[in-house]
Amino acid sequence: MKTEQNTTSSISLPVLYSSLSGKRERLAVEATWHDYDELIYFQEGEFQLYLNLKEKLIKEESLYFIPRGCFHRLYATSDKAVQHSLCFRLEDFSFAEGDFLEQDFFGPLRNGSRFFPEDISLNDMGFIEAVQSFSRLVQYFHKHGTNDKSIEASKKYSLRGLAQHMYVRAEMLHLFATMESMGLIRDKSPLEEERKTELLKNCILFMEEHYRERLYIHDLSSLCQLNEQYFTRFFGNHVGIPPLEYLNRYRVKMATELMVHTEEKIIDIAKNTGFHNQGNFIKTFKTIMGETPNQYRKRMQE
Repeated sequence: MKTEQNTTSSISLPVLYSSLSGKRERLAVEATWHDYDELIYFQEGEFQLYLNLKEKLIKEESLYFIPRGCFHRLYATSDKAVQHSLCFRLEDFSFAEGDFLEQDFFGPLRNGSRFFPEDISLNDMGFIEAVQSFSRLVQYFHKHGTNDKSIEASKKYSLRGLAQHMYVRAEMLHLFATMESMGLIRDKSPLEEERKTELLKNCILFMEEHYRERLYIHDLSSLCQLNEQYFTRFFGNHVGIPPLEYLNRYRVKMATELMVHTEEKIIDIAKNTGFHNQGNFIKTFKTIMGETPNQYRKRMQE
């Protein structure tokens, strides 16, 4: 199973990710959040989606919104699964001050007083029109976009010229208009899970900022103001792996970057990524990567 993860955005938007999962390669987006909005079209197959601590089992054609800052995970669970993710920023749809589209639609969406529906399914009015509009976007990206192969189960399509951006924004405006006309854009309702979601995100950010240091469960649970047992269960349930495993996976990820981009010795890399015992580093690295640090470095240098 191939994984895809990012918590911050340095990509030029909008972009489209298309994935076709099969028996050998299945899409897996591990626990993450990002600073842009995402609209996912589940075209075929079955998926397991987690949105701000809530599990969604996708078994039929549907559209789902992933708002910026939303803590989420996504896994393809069937032998054949097709989905497309359109990543965009609402700031790219800014209109002049006083324009009614800005006042009544895009402004409220950006400031959080209105919000996109969590999902659009066959039971919703406007579903067929929304899917048709999204499908036109997919076809355009596939035909005119630049393909950058991201992972084996997913391909990234980006835009180049001015005309391409104009066409895509025009079609997205058509999609938004369909949602508005069918009453799918609603006033925001506070979610009870938001506070817990922020706790998880703060904990993950803390680990990624302090991974070089000795960190223990009680450090992380104290940060979330939870007892150690509940915190461990809470983190595992919503991130998919225990907190210390997440920390070690991140440490190994940073270690691989040092191996590829520096000449540092393995023992120094271990120390600089939070492993204060070389034997433990080698064991953990092999468990996660399937090969020893030396084998990985040699393979990447070939």
